[in-house]
Amino acid sequence: MRGKEYYALHPHRGTKRAGKRVPLPGCPYLPDGTPNPEWWSSYRSAAEAIGLLHRSSTPRPGTIAAAIAGYMESPDWRISLKPGPRKEYARHLRYVSAVWGELALAGIETKHVMELRDSRADTPPDANNLVIALSSLMKWSVLRGLRATNPCRDVPKFKGGEGYAPWPWEAIEHFRQHARRELADAADLALYTGQRQGDVLAMSWRDYTGDLICVKQAKTSKSLRLAVHRDLQAVLERLLERTGSTLAELRLSNARILLNSRGLPWKTGFKASWQAQFNRPIMASLRERELVFHGLRKSAVVFLLEAGATTAEVQAITGQSMQMVEHYARQVNQKKLARSAILKWESASRDEA
Repeated sequence: MRGKEYYALHPHRGTKRAGKRVPLPGCPYLPDGTPNPEWWSSYRSAAEAIGLLHRSSTPRPGTIAAAIAGYMESPDWRISLKPGPRKEYARHLRYVSAVWGELALAGIETKHVMELRDSRADTPPDANNLVIALSSLMKWSVLRGLRATNPCRDVPKFKGGEGYAPWPWEAIEHFRQHARRELADAADLALYTGQRQGDVLAMSWRDYTGDLICVKQAKTSKSLRLAVHRDLQAVLERLLERTGSTLAELRLSNARILLNSRGLPWKTGFKASWQAQFNRPIMASLRERELVFHGLRKSAVVFLLEAGATTAEVQAITGQSMQMVEHYARQVNQKKLARSAILKWESASRDEA
């Protein structure tokens, strides 16, 4: 099997009742050890198809799965949630449905939420967001009389320290030198625009004018017009040349800027390709620093502040809250002040000598 594990559903294997072997895509567990909702969904579908599982098209009333289905069909989901949070909540609630779907909604207690949170302790921000999504579901359920209390209310968040680490310049250069070209291009687009992964992958040639790039943030719905850094412009011009079309021609289409190795838009598979790149031995130094794609957004903020940009100027690029940008600014200023203090100390020591 060349080191790769394959999974299949083989009913009554080794007996006279043995049925047909049904291959299942992927793995039942994600790299962090938590259940893979997509795999288990495939498993349930295959089991239902051969009669091992019998499930109606609608979830059983009173279950977590039924509550999730009701929440996602409600005005609170369709109207009150912005597209970005809605997409993030959906990802976490699919996971909840995979592991808790058949459990009674009324039976979930705080201790159960703690166990679910702890199952993702290796990625604290993701664990915290899982609890936030689940809390939103439970709040909706309480308001509709489906349960008495919100079991997530007293669940503490993991302290994530300073969040995702920014990429130092030498790490960015290392990735550019050794990563697959299409992934290095994605990293450059994220760095020089300061945008999130989803927004970067969604950028099209229609958004690029030659000196400006327009962004409609999925999470916040903010529309930004960003001046293009000269280094990013060189990347975009190279990608434009590769298409064999003019910018005017491409701007009439909705062609994506970033393409995968097959020359297709990144619809799925980006995270897997990115992780595969990081798993290479030559990327060990980046893994040790625990660098992730989102850290490039923080790098953009840090580099802008270090270059002398004001917090308002940084906010105009990244679309972050002023509170978040000021938080980063305090970190940058602390570093500058500490360096200045040491230089003064060293100067005073020389004068005394």
